[in-house]
Amino acid sequence: MRSGVVVGYEQTPPGERALAEAAREADRRGAVLTVVHALHHEPSEASEEPPAPDIAEQGADRVRSSHPGLTVEARTVAGPVPAVLADQSSEAELLVVGHHGHGGYNGLHLGSVALRAVARAACPSLVVRGSEHRTRGTVVAAVDVGHTAEEIVEVAFAEAALRGARLKVVSAMEAFWARVYVGDDGPLGRAPSPAAQRAEEALRQLLKPWSARYPHVETDHELIEGSPTAFLTGATTYADLIVVGAHRGTDQRPGVRVGPVAETLLLHSDCPVAVVPHD
Repeated sequence: MRSGVVVGYEQTPPGERALAEAAREADRRGAVLTVVHALHHEPSEASEEPPAPDIAEQGADRVRSSHPGLTVEARTVAGPVPAVLADQSSEAELLVVGHHGHGGYNGLHLGSVALRAVARAACPSLVVRGSEHRTRGTVVAAVDVGHTAEEIVEVAFAEAALRGARLKVVSAMEAFWARVYVGDDGPLGRAPSPAAQRAEEALRQLLKPWSARYPHVETDHELIEGSPTAFLTGATTYADLIVVGAHRGTDQRPGVRVGPVAETLLLHSDCPVAVVPHD
């Protein structure tokens, strides 16, 4: 059984934000927080920097001060950051990473430490992005009905419940074309009414059991035409969290495959992004 929250920690502004967000996530869950620092090399004896093995413990101490009721562990592990965090996520409920890794990248990009850590993680990941802001009270989830959206919806409802937030579920009409447009006539750029009705009903049925399970979570949903990336990126300006899926890999290639929608959000979101592995 998975338990606990793992955060990759380094002493940079994004690292501190990831640590703070991970502490809040662990607090919400009543879970153990494990602060992990990946050690690439042993520090020089002549170095005036604090010893690298102390970095994880220093982060853990910061959390213990701000969240005195939280159980916090510190681990320093030798190895590349993505590999270390992927290994540490194997029994975790959530992996939390900052929006860039070593090297001071200005934002997440392909090949960055954060994206590689997410791609190799064994559990849902939370990439801490966007500007710091007051609580907005909304969780947004992007789903493709019929493609194992249940796992994404489950996480989205749970996160909304933990935050006391409303949940908005979004699905793009283009995701339904291959499955529901058979027999319908209509221009390519506009959803024919029967297809839209079937898509609406499919989405409603997907959400129904979860709404019953989480009756206190105020929920609405929206179908959008065309590519969802621009709409979802805009939605992050009023959300506390956006939840997206990533297909699981194979035994030969473990981890997840981050698709174009998730990748765009990891690049441009104005709030943290939760990436949920699914089949």
